[in-house]
Amino acid sequence: MLCILVSVYHPYRWVAPLTARLIEEFWPDHPPVFLCGLTSEEAGDLPHVPCREEAHPRSWAGFVKDACAELRGRGYTQCYFLGEDHAPLAPCDSGYLLGTLPRVLEELGGVYAGLMGWDNRRYTTRAPVLGKEHGRMMHLTVPEAPRFHLHPSLWRLEVLEACAQLVTRGPKHTPWQFERVCDRPDADLPEEWKRGCYQICADALLPAPGWRKAGRAVERFVFHRLMALYPVARKLGKGPEFWDAVGFDDFFYSGPYPMFYSGIMSRGRLNPFLRRWLGRRVDPHPLLVEVMRVSDEMAGPEVAQASLL
Repeated sequence: MLCILVSVYHPYRWVAPLTARLIEEFWPDHPPVFLCGLTSEEAGDLPHVPCREEAHPRSWAGFVKDACAELRGRGYTQCYFLGEDHAPLAPCDSGYLLGTLPRVLEELGGVYAGLMGWDNRRYTTRAPVLGKEHGRMMHLTVPEAPRFHLHPSLWRLEVLEACAQLVTRGPKHTPWQFERVCDRPDADLPEEWKRGCYQICADALLPAPGWRKAGRAVERFVFHRLMALYPVARKLGKGPEFWDAVGFDDFFYSGPYPMFYSGIMSRGRLNPFLRRWLGRRVDPHPLLVEVMRVSDEMAGPEVAQASLL
């Protein structure tokens, strides 16, 4: 069985209801949604797996592990896992998300499939790409491949639970530590799991004309060449300026789960790149306008400070 598991970073707990509403709006026939990281009192009417640890700061990896164990006990075997600020921002391709991708991942014996596809501007991994029958998914076999990353992804639940358990062995239980630990080629995880990681290709799924796909390919090529100059800019003391000028984090990914690359939030406030992107929309969706309004009301210096801990 398939579900959606949303982890909630406690300083951003007020984002959770907006994320739940965005999922309802843009993925109306979604599988069951469960939030984790909130107590029942905090979650209210939101569907959730209650957080057992009420001390602050909460163990992110700990409550993710507990939620996975609880859902597995209820019979779920796969989940779409996402953070509270990586809600869909446009209509999802439900046929692909509910049918094609879970089936293909099982056929391949896979355990993880990233929804932030390899055809976005971020990654330049040179890993094998499967054929059209598998939607040109990338098989993340090389050491630098983004395995077990925390952008929205399809997971086998037992693997997500084991990865969270691995993180809890160390002193830091944060999402950032999750990626640092689990992404390593020598991570203490079964080799078959490390070999069972994939990343989708949105261009292979979108019914866009060839010229538009070619344009996106040219954009990625230019972007990657520009980013190769980033180390030089950093040595000259202009790294942040170069980063912003190139637009590394200013990227809307229009795949089967449309999302903004760097999420809704950044350092306690609405992501400035997302705000800029919304400002370019002629008629932004009312829910996205609501995201901007609520984030301006709720976020503040104390949340920004907590987000840095």
